[in-house]
Amino acid sequence: MKKLLAVFSFVLCFVLLQAGVFAADTPIENKNSTELSVSFKAGTNSYTVNGKTVKDETSVTTGGKTFVPVKVITDALGAALTVDLKAKTAVISYNSVDIKLTDKKKEAQISGKKVSLDAAPYIKNNSFMASITSLADILGADVSTSGGKITFLKEIANPNSIKDFSSLIKKTTKAKIGDSYYNWSMQLPDDLKLNYRDFNGSENVFIANDESYAIAVYLFESDDGSNLDNAVNNIKESIKGYTLVDYKRDTNNGEDFIEFVYKDDIWTTQFRVYITDDTEYHIQIFTKNEDFYEDEKYQALMDSFNFKFDKTGSTEDLSDVNKEGYRKYQDTRLKWSVDMIPYWEELKDSKIQNKVAFTGKDEEFMSVEVYSLDKGDTLDSVTKKTLELDAADLNPAFYSVTRQEKVKIGGMEVNKVYYTLKHPKKIVYGYQVFFADKNYKYIFTLQIPQEAYNNTKQRSLCEGMLNSIKIKQLDPKVTGKLLDPKKVTLADLTRKVETAGYSMEIPFNWIDSETSDGTSGIYLDKDISASVNIVDNVPNLSDFLSFMNIYFNKDSYKIESMTQITDRDYSCYKFIIKYTDKDGYTSKIEQYVMQKNNKIYILSFIIDDMVYGTKNINIINKIWNSFKFK
Repeated sequence: MKKLLAVFSFVLCFVLLQAGVFAADTPIENKNSTELSVSFKAGTNSYTVNGKTVKDETSVTTGGKTFVPVKVITDALGAALTVDLKAKTAVISYNSVDIKLTDKKKEAQISGKKVSLDAAPYIKNNSFMASITSLADILGADVSTSGGKITFLKEIANPNSIKDFSSLIKKTTKAKIGDSYYNWSMQLPDDLKLNYRDFNGSENVFIANDESYAIAVYLFESDDGSNLDNAVNNIKESIKGYTLVDYKRDTNNGEDFIEFVYKDDIWTTQFRVYITDDTEYHIQIFTKNEDFYEDEKYQALMDSFNFKFDKTGSTEDLSDVNKEGYRKYQDTRLKWSVDMIPYWEELKDSKIQNKVAFTGKDEEFMSVEVYSLDKGDTLDSVTKKTLELDAADLNPAFYSVTRQEKVKIGGMEVNKVYYTLKHPKKIVYGYQVFFADKNYKYIFTLQIPQEAYNNTKQRSLCEGMLNSIKIKQLDPKVTGKLLDPKKVTLADLTRKVETAGYSMEIPFNWIDSETSDGTSGIYLDKDISASVNIVDNVPNLSDFLSFMNIYFNKDSYKIESMTQITDRDYSCYKFIIKYTDKDGYTSKIEQYVMQKNNKIYILSFIIDDMVYGTKNINIINKIWNSFKFK
């Protein structure tokens, strides 16, 4: 029995366990700005735009200035360019700011305000040309020349924000910087630049121009375990691999803090933590070991951090929250935007360009997916196919579509679907909004747990996000094909696994592993785990079944049914067991208990109840029907 329990516990934990660990803040070298660039040789029509070679109007050097097609620069930045050849104007739309250029006029209008240019733009072969230096100036970029090549380089602290942080800090004359939304500020030395800021503004990394030092400001939501004593223990544990230099507990600007100083072979880190009722602040200054961290410059910068934002205009504001209380998220590559609740966190894999997700404080969730349309697809067929897949994937006892309607959002006709997910301890209300243009489909999914949904203000803010969606048509020649991974499936292909006296067919793409004694096998996919466990020398099946009834009818388990299987030439019983975790989420366990030659074989399937739908039930049944003894 001990062997059975040990193996079963391993399988269950493998599938159900969700662990959380304390991790030190991400090193600053992993928080890099996004670099957008255009490089070229003057007098040629070839440009390297963000690593790709493109052809356009030939660049021209005249009067000491080099002129390039404006389109090359706007394409690099993901900005929109509208040219009116009749009016002889061009408008660059970048980060919600319109920059108007006029043929042969040595000035630009930025949001209606006149700004001087170093040279007048002009039209050549229906292409608007402007000096590379004037474009760099109005767009907050740098221009350099090396080896006969001219390079336009734009550093962006966060490409999905409508605020141009890098340009803001480069041009500011203010001595302090902060965030009016999160209500903090600090000194801004002349040699600092903002290298990275995450979308919701909770991570800010500033680096010196010569990279000699850096300062990072991290904000976390306080919880019941947030206090300085716990912070001491957590940091002490996370820096075990470093040389500890100093530690103190003190007060600054009326707030208590703890501070560690530690170093490795290159950097010394001064790590200070403040905790207020709702926020935990981590302030870190990184200095080269040869620079004394207690230097007045670094100490003054560290001590300048304050839980106040001066709204008199003396502090440069990093906040990009608008008056309606949203933070706009833009995807310049795929040309869509949405107003997000400011504190929602972005979840994105940098290698996956056409999917992004966001989470709120109360388990709210939103995702965006963009894929190419299949031939013959329409808005209605896209909606129908998606809902059919969801219905097959999800347990009908938990998932139901409650309403569907056609509405207009951002000037486009869309399908809006309302659904519910009924978990044992809570209900989640969901929305799916489907957009389709000539070439691409967009699926926006929003889920709101019942408590947040019942809060009228919170629900209104969440629904406001969906109603703010704006999409611009993509050029398939530029964007290319975006394939939905669900279309690549090996679901109908199987492979035979044979071991320890049995064989069965499992889906081709399942992962399999064996325990060291060769008497147990574990097979996994993203939804289901299957295992076969063998217990030797069990002459009496009824005693074993009695044990099963006792073990799986206590604590977190409950046997929902036990059925004798009569179409096999050996004794066999099927158990359906419900497992409930500490948070109330349930999983289904299907177990087939078989006796053959004084051995007990247990074929177990473990699956989250939410995805115990027709697709996965059919997979389980196919595996069971293929099970054979050698």
